[in-house]
Amino acid sequence: MLDCIFDCEMVPESHCKSRKSRQSLSDDSLLIGLQSVLRNVYIAEAILFKRLESSSTTEETERLSSGLTRLSEVERKLNLRIIDHINLLTPSDSEEER
Repeated sequence: MLDCIFDCEMVPESHCKSRKSRQSLSDDSLLIGLQSVLRNVYIAEAILFKRLESSSTTEETERLSSGLTRLSEVERKLNLRIIDHINLLTPSDSEEER
């Protein structure tokens, strides 16, 4: 898997074959910003999940569950945005072979 992006993202190695591609990904400020936001989403999800485990009222449980659902949607959109951005920056296998 692609460790030049970040540990929690799964992208085929073919998208990061060359040293130049890896360098352009690690220097990309938009990608770095998206990764940072995604890490914060993961932290927020972990905090909400812990609070959900110890919630005592139905109202609190519903509110926390709603927050987790929204964060999950944000996480999904960020992952898609990151993958789209990487695909724009790195050539696919077919383009490299030309």
